[in-house]
Amino acid sequence: MCDRNNQQDLWKTYQSITFHAPQAPDVDAFAILTAFNPRSQPLSDNENHLRNKQLANAMMQAGIRYWPMNGGAPDGSWFEPGFAVAIASSDAVAMAKAWEQNAIYWVENDTLWLLPALMTGFAPQSLNVRFSSLFAAADT
Repeated sequence: MCDRNNQQDLWKTYQSITFHAPQAPDVDAFAILTAFNPRSQPLSDNENHLRNKQLANAMMQAGIRYWPMNGGAPDGSWFEPGFAVAIASSDAVAMAKAWEQNAIYWVENDTLWLLPALMTGFAPQSLNVRFSSLFAAADT
């Protein structure tokens, strides 16, 4: 895992995000999860897409509702395909840990939160922004 200074940089990076999906989820609370780049270590496109497919299969088998959702930098310099997932925040954090993710996004009543998963020493943080203001309907 990365050192504490690098974790601080990652946490700041995670605070600047936009989302794209064919449609917004029709629930009041959901997590945004991905299986891409575990522990922020880049993998090949093939490995990342395979991991996301495995995550989708696991959610489908568990009967969890989910929607495709990309998250990425506002300037378009990077994005990761993932999912909006209708589960409790504690279950979402546990799932993120299982898929080796540092943090997740949580949306509740249109408020966007950043929740640590593998990152230690960080507390859940409201990003003081409406999810809807960062969301654009688009093909994922």
